[in-house]
Amino acid sequence: MALLKELDENITVVTSTYVVNEAMPILYVSNDNDDEGGSIWQFHCGNGDYDMKKMLLVKLGTVLKIDSGLVNLELGIGEEAKRESTSSNWIKTKQVL
Repeated sequence: MALLKELDENITVVTSTYVVNEAMPILYVSNDNDDEGGSIWQFHCGNGDYDMKKMLLVKLGTVLKIDSGLVNLELGIGEEAKRESTSSNWIKTKQVL
């Protein structure tokens, strides 16, 4: 399990132009297994549009500045969290691949 506030803010994470440029709220977070034995964190608005033209690589610190409430979110590799709004509680599940 990894608590976001304990991670290096300089790690690279995946998000989208919806979150960074259009200020849509982060409603979906995943901690994906990568092929090299690490993990890839993703932060999305939950609209289902994962077109590569919309994806961005940013530092974790950038995402935490957008939504400081994420610091207490804890996910293990292969887990995801969803919420209805920024005032809702996170619902965590194992990813279905």
